[in-house]
Amino acid sequence: MTDPHPTRENAPTSRPAAAIAVGGVLAFLVGCDSMVVAPIAPTILAGWGVPAGLSSLLVAAYALAYALTSPLFGALTDRAGRRRVAMVGIVVFAAGTALTGFAPGFAVAMTGRAVAGAGAGAILPTVFAEVSDRSTDATRGANIGLVMGLMPAATVIGVPLGALLAAATGWPWVFHAIAIAGLCCLPPAARAFSGTPVVRNAVPAGSQAFGDAVRDLLRRLRGALTSRETARVLAATFLWNSGLAVLFTSIGAFYQWQFGITTAAMSGVMFAAGVAGVVGSVGGGRLLSRWGTLTHLVVCGAVAAGGVLTMVLSRVLGLSIAGNVIWSCAIVAGQPALTTLAASLDPRARGTILALNGSAQYLAQFAASSAAALIVGLTGSYSPLGVLAAILPLTVLLIVRPVRAS
Repeated sequence: MTDPHPTRENAPTSRPAAAIAVGGVLAFLVGCDSMVVAPIAPTILAGWGVPAGLSSLLVAAYALAYALTSPLFGALTDRAGRRRVAMVGIVVFAAGTALTGFAPGFAVAMTGRAVAGAGAGAILPTVFAEVSDRSTDATRGANIGLVMGLMPAATVIGVPLGALLAAATGWPWVFHAIAIAGLCCLPPAARAFSGTPVVRNAVPAGSQAFGDAVRDLLRRLRGALTSRETARVLAATFLWNSGLAVLFTSIGAFYQWQFGITTAAMSGVMFAAGVAGVVGSVGGGRLLSRWGTLTHLVVCGAVAAGGVLTMVLSRVLGLSIAGNVIWSCAIVAGQPALTTLAASLDPRARGTILALNGSAQYLAQFAASSAAALIVGLTGSYSPLGVLAAILPLTVLLIVRPVRAS
């Protein structure tokens, strides 16, 4: 009889160090690439005579391309092997990032951002799937937390370095440097990632594999709509990340509105929040293995709600920053729990589910930042964003409670 649930035999559940190391570097580069636009966008757009208000579109193009392409690459990684998709993703990511650096105008830069986002959409699900494959149930959360911790680390290290590089050599070299670093990851990624498909008798890479991946994606999307557990995890990921993005994407404007602080002072706030995010991601992954998913999310959600309400309601700058640090640490600490839960739903389709989970994160960023702009425009206040940032993660607790991992 044909196995109705084909899986890769002898999937590795040991020696995750190489996958964590290479995956962490790639996650750091993706984090830098998506975040470094913020501080240098005014300089970029001024050179083209484009209004600074359009800078958010550079972020939106990246996020939307990631969200739309990541599920397809996730289906392909289960069928063609992690290594092939990782190689393609790195090349596409580097090409799009380099194109941004060479862009003569806004339209080409938007195209470059979209291409880079598509490459990132291939890289991150592959990284998380490979790390999950090489982890045991007891170590999966901690290992994923280590990799995820490198993304907020990009805010602490990569973004300031990018701003300094732009000032010293010009902004194009910021993107060229990231592209070159990405290409340097090709050899170690080829050694670290598995070339064995998850699905037995998977078709070779090429147009047939691509078409098979599309059909497989459609089947899995239908399955996600009918599987309550998968749908619940994706909804929880969307809401949790919406709670982060609804205020974080406007954090500079909030502090200027609330306290009138300067851009230089804001960089210090961002540094503190970034450090807190790194601590939260790495520490959260370790605590997850002790507490369990639901307890972990309850603690993180409650602490995050208290922190963000303190941040937006306080009229004392120091207390507001303290609330911001607490919020950043707790909200980021909860993310490994949702990613680990998604990775544990169905090992037969781990790459696909993690890709859908990544799409939910980036769609949340896209939707929440758009909603935040509308809310502030209608109310003239950032306080409603803080209330939403407190409520949305708490609603996740009602969604994930019934979920059972495989």
